[in-house]
Amino acid sequence: MFKTLMWSGALLAVAIGGPAGIFQFSDFWNDLKNGKIGISEKTVAVDADAPTKTDAGRKPTANVITSPTNLAIDAAPVLSLEEVFRFDLAPADVLRRWPRVSTELPYLHLHGYRVPLVSGTDAPALAGALTYYFNPSQQVQRITFRGTTGDPRAIVLLLTSRYHYARRPNNDPSRLVYESINSTGQLAGQVVIRTAPVVRQNDPFKRYDIDLTMDRPEK
Repeated sequence: MFKTLMWSGALLAVAIGGPAGIFQFSDFWNDLKNGKIGISEKTVAVDADAPTKTDAGRKPTANVITSPTNLAIDAAPVLSLEEVFRFDLAPADVLRRWPRVSTELPYLHLHGYRVPLVSGTDAPALAGALTYYFNPSQQVQRITFRGTTGDPRAIVLLLTSRYHYARRPNNDPSRLVYESINSTGQLAGQVVIRTAPVVRQNDPFKRYDIDLTMDRPEK
C-alpha cells in the first residue's frame, strides 16, 4: 500500500511539472523516496509544445486550481484509458474529475489544462502528464500525454481501434511509431513508444516511455 501511495504521489508531481519531469523521472523518483522532494501548492508548468511569455530571468508560473482542502499526494483519480482519451469533454469536466489542474498553458489559439493521469495499477496502465487543449468553442482540440507504462498494448489497441492509428516503420529498433492521417493527408496524431533507458524488474510501470499527441478527429 505504501509503495502504491508513493508511486501515485510521484505521478502527481511529474504531471504538474510537465514533460521535462517525465524524462528525468528516475532521478525524481529516487529523490522522492529519499525525502529530498516534497509536494507544494505552487507549481511551474513548462510545456515543450506551448511557448509562453516570460519576464527576464523568470519561469512561467501556471495557474493551479485545487480543492479547498489540503491535497493528498495520492489524490490523482484512477481513470481508464477510454475515460480520458476522448474529445467530448468540457473544461468543467476536467475540473470536476481532478482536484488539481494546471492551467494557463497556451498553444497557438488553444488553452491547456494539465492533469496527472493514473489509468490503473497493472502493467498496461499509463502514468504521467495528460493535457487537454480547448479551442475558442470550448471543445477539446488536442490531447497530449507524456508518461510511462509497463505494457503499451492497451494504449495501442485503443488508438488503432477507435482512432485508426496505423504503425509506421522507422529505423530505430527501440521505438514504435503509430500515426493517424486525416483526409487531406496531414498528420492528425502520433504516438511514439520507446523502451526505457533502464528497465528494472521491481519497477514494472516504467518499462516504456510514451509520447502521444492526438488532434480532434474529423466529422
